[in-house]
Amino acid sequence: MPPIPPQVAEVYKVLSEEVTWLHVRWICFRQLFVESDRRIEMLNECASTFFFIIQNVLIEEIQVCLSKLTDSAQSRKGKGDDNLSLEQLQSRLEQCGDANLATDNRITLNALLSKVKLIRDWRNKKLAHFDLLTAMKASPNQLPDVTRQMIEDALSLVRQYLNAIEQHYNISVIGYEHFITNSDGDALLATLRYGLRYEELLKKEKIPYDDWRNGKWRDA
Repeated sequence: MPPIPPQVAEVYKVLSEEVTWLHVRWICFRQLFVESDRRIEMLNECASTFFFIIQNVLIEEIQVCLSKLTDSAQSRKGKGDDNLSLEQLQSRLEQCGDANLATDNRITLNALLSKVKLIRDWRNKKLAHFDLLTAMKASPNQLPDVTRQMIEDALSLVRQYLNAIEQHYNISVIGYEHFITNSDGDALLATLRYGLRYEELLKKEKIPYDDWRNGKWRDA
């Protein structure tokens, strides 16, 4: 199998890293806000306003990232303002890569562009810009909500696109959706459970009210 062309490799590598961290954000979002109603109750018990903000920041950041990934190869055609996007990668693949791979990936990319249309509309009218009628809810054609399934479907197509290149040139695939870290949403949830248990013990007078002063992080 011929090596991946340098013009393709340099963009593919950076995009793959971006997509990895996009999936990390999505994994953390799902761990915190999708698992169960009981989990939402626990988050609200701890810091409802903070987690409301985090929920919105994460879901909006994920949509913005998907929009950037599906931007055109150039912001202003012919002006030299190149974008790091899948269209940029596709352009290089068509110019320098395997022709059959480029043809198949164009089909996948077109499917992705169709899937993220609503997400991109939200980016353009609300997340990256304040479209007046949208912000004031005065438009006769209000944007429908972006669902979690829409995001899941878009991420699946992103993985399919990049892993087709990975499979072709490196004979492997990357499990973006299976990223593992010991400092994710589950790690935070475990610490919150410990904290809530601490409060329970305080209320039952099982431990001194200022026991936390004996801890390592008393001055944090």
